[in-house]
Formats: sequence, C-alpha cells, structure tokens
Amino acid sequence: MNNSLKVAMVVIGDEILNGRTTDLNANWLAKFLFKEGMLLTSTHFIRDHEVEIMNTLNRALDQADIVITSGGIGPTLDDMTKKCLAKMFGKTISENPAIIPVIEENYRRFGRTWNPGLNFYHHFPEDFLAINNPKGLAPGLGYYLADRKKLILSGPGVPREFHEMVSNEFFSLIQNYFSGRFVKNYQTIVRTHSVPEEKIFGELEPELWSKLEKFGKVSSLPHTIGIDIIISYNGSEENHQLTQQKIKEIFEQSKMHEFVWQYGNLSLSEMILKKATEKKITFGFAESCTGGLTSSKFTDLSGSSVCFMGTIVSYDNSIKEKFLAVKSDTLKTFGAVSEQTVKEMCEGGKKALNVDICVAITGIAGPTGGSVEKPVGTVYFGVHSKHGTHTETTVAPGDRTRKKDRFSDRALLLLLEEIQKF
Repeated sequence: MNNSLKVAMVVIGDEILNGRTTDLNANWLAKFLFKEGMLLTSTHFIRDHEVEIMNTLNRALDQADIVITSGGIGPTLDDMTKKCLAKMFGKTISENPAIIPVIEENYRRFGRTWNPGLNFYHHFPEDFLAINNPKGLAPGLGYYLADRKKLILSGPGVPREFHEMVSNEFFSLIQNYFSGRFVKNYQTIVRTHSVPEEKIFGELEPELWSKLEKFGKVSSLPHTIGIDIIISYNGSEENHQLTQQKIKEIFEQSKMHEFVWQYGNLSLSEMILKKATEKKITFGFAESCTGGLTSSKFTDLSGSSVCFMGTIVSYDNSIKEKFLAVKSDTLKTFGAVSEQTVKEMCEGGKKALNVDICVAITGIAGPTGGSVEKPVGTVYFGVHSKHGTHTETTVAPGDRTRKKDRFSDRALLLLLEEIQKF
C-alpha cells in the first residue's frame, strides 16, 4: 500500500466542529480514492480560522502528495479558504474575467441571474486554477506546487457538490499531474458473526493476524453482529484473485470457519436478497420491538419486491393476537417477550404473509421495561419455514437505538442461515 498516491483531507468549518452539521465527505472520499488507486492518509477538521487553516494546510502538504479541502469557498464572511490559500503562497486575489462565463452558467442552471456585487466568486488568486462546480455555484480552486510536485484542490462542503466536483473535476486534474503514479488497490473482506475481536485473535486463532499480514495491511472493524477482518493490498488483478483464494483457504482451515458469513462486502440485506433471488424464496417479518426497522433494510434495495413480501409490525399485544394469531393465553402466561410468543408470531406471520420464511422479533429495547428475569436488551427470535420452527434468545448491549439495530441484524443473520437450508 506504500506505493499509492497519498491524499490528505482538510475539512473547514465551525459548523462541523460545533455539531450543527455532520461531515459526509470524508468517508465518501476515502472510498472514492481507494477505488481509484489512491489512499486517504489523514483527515483534519478545523475551524474557520486563518492561522489554523494555513498551519493545517502546511502540515497536510508535508504528509501527502495531494491535499483536498472541503468547505469555506462560498460567498459569506466565514468562507476563508480562498483568502488563506492566496496568503500561503503569496498570491494576489484579483478579478479573473475568464471564469465569469462559468459562474453565469452555474447560476442559469439554477434558474438564477448572477449579481457580482453579492459575492466574489470571480475574484481568484493569481496562478490558481478555477475549477467548475457541476452541482453548485462557487467554483473550486486548484494550485500545483511544481517544485514540490504537490497539488492542492479546494471544493465546497455541501456533499452533493463536493462528490460531483471530486469525481468529475478533481480526478481528471490528479490524473494529469500524477500520470503513472496510480496503482490498483484491493481489499479482501471477511465478514464474521458472533465472536468478538479479543476472542478471535486472543483465543481461537492467535496467529491469524500475523498470517494475514503477509498479504497486506490488516484491520478489523466491529459491527452489530460480529467483526469484519479487512486485508488491503495493491498489485495486479491476477495477484488479487490469488490473494483472495489464499486468504479464504486460511479461514477455511481455521477455527473461524463456522463464524464466516461472507467473503465480500455486501450488507446482510443485500446478501439475503441475492441468495433468496437465486433460490426463488419469499420471506417476511413479524416485528415488535424493531418497529419495521428490519423490513426497511429491504425496501432500501431496488428489486427487493421479488422476494420480500412484507412485515406485520405488531407492537401492541392486540395486533399480535389479531394479525399473527398469537393466543391470548400465551401472552398472559408467558408475556409478549417470550419464546412461546415469538414462536406463535413467526408461525402466524408465515401464514398471514404467505411466504416461505417468516422471522419474528420481540424484545425489550429499554431503557425501561426490564426485570430480573428479563433485563433490558432481552430479545427473542423465531424463524418458521418448511424446515420447522427455530427460536433463540439473547441479551444485547447498547442504548435503545443500538439495541434495535442489533436485534434487527441478528434476525437477518438467522434469515440468511435459514435460506441456506433450501
């Protein structure tokens, strides 16, 4: 990975640091750069403050081949990026008539007329490139330091503008200035479930990390149901295929084999949709504590209607009785959060939805409602198909929102395992 072009990102804006706005550009940029054969090596979040901006830009230039900034190129007083860049390199800001047609076209695209008295979009540092903004009004800036072979590119903070500018404007400039410096980056992602990092690398397979490091940079990323183990490297497509196969063989011969649910990077819902479509299996849910969250993960996917038939959100006991045929005696005797209730929920849901598989979820998301016997975080799952009915229970950590995510993703894993039986 050391051969890749290195990129540093500088996110400029008080609104990011005071929590009024969430940055959506850094994660997107990291993925884009990796795909195109570059690496995001650092991200700096700083205020709209002249000294901080210039100091951070200088540090970023020392660390990377390319520095990309987001934010601070608009028309208001706190938009200081242009001014700071000019001062850093001793450039004078003056009117640049050549970019006026670009600005006027940007305004026309939004059905507006540009009034130069209201902003200084056409005032640019000398020797800087004015970069088209396909989705916004403010032009981006570019400056190449020929003596250091470094490139600075400045774009807007608005995500749709930033993403478009990076993809269609910045990248072509990078290709022009750094021709021949690109390498092909790859990742092999092993997605696991049900075991934490410390158990994987400390108990089950203590030598696993060192074995994988022979292929590239190793990292692990916890998620709701397990750990993603990621091996990053570069090279040829042939080498990538060979490396993937060798990594897969290591896991298949290890104690981790039974905990791997995917060699790849599909989400659980994407993986389920792929497998269910291949096998022509229909499914649906009977949700209580997750309130439709599980089904929402399928309606986010195009083409899910081929397999996903629907959900009955039975939050109240009366809905469980009326639409899922849960017996009143079951609810009174065992409670809504119980193995007996979830069993009847999935069986009644399969019949009501007319699907091949129904998965039911009922639990206590908290922070209230728990007891000694059933503490907050207790959840029951039920899966019903032609192979019979299976139930399980667990206690999940986290706040209410996090618990719901954990409940939902565990239900999806059980659905995937049931699909694999067909």
